[in-house]
Amino acid sequence: MTDTSRILQLEIEAARTLLDGLKAMVGEDEQALYDTFEGETTLDGAIRKTLFANFEDEICIDGIKALVDKLDERRKRAEKRIEVRRGLIEQAMVLAHWKKKAFDIATVSVSDAAKRLEIDDESEIPTQFFKRAEPKLDRAGLGKVLKERDKALIAAEAIKDPKAREEALKRVDEEHPAIPGAHLAEGGVTLTIYRR
Repeated sequence: MTDTSRILQLEIEAARTLLDGLKAMVGEDEQALYDTFEGETTLDGAIRKTLFANFEDEICIDGIKALVDKLDERRKRAEKRIEVRRGLIEQAMVLAHWKKKAFDIATVSVSDAAKRLEIDDESEIPTQFFKRAEPKLDRAGLGKVLKERDKALIAAEAIKDPKAREEALKRVDEEHPAIPGAHLAEGGVTLTIYRR
């Protein structure tokens, strides 16, 4: 098998794998998938159409986010209107000296609210009433230390002389000790897409 035919075979297998993966993830949009990828056999064609499908979904996501934001603003306005109306009803009932009133759609009543906490000067409050923050893992700092150790280990392992390598590895353990409970995992590969 020539290099060209081997490369072509790999591309065909990769295209088939991509299309099979896409078919496996669809549900109600199955017909749209078949329409999008119908007759596609080359890897570049399959990837290009997959990118277009992603771009279309990104447009949908942006539209949905805008709609969610608009609906969220609308919900907040409705909540504010309810709050204002409740306040007006309460005020009117207090002015009229009504404690309770039954209507055909609801019964409303006014009562003295429970006392609520007001803070005059927080600095004077005893510490027993303050909650301590839960410890939070500094992932960036931990990752930085682990990467420094990894870099030092790689440099030490690259030393050809066995005695010098052993001394360098001991120095790494002294200067960059291992951290129990964490390690660096292989990063794998990452895909970057620049839109034109």
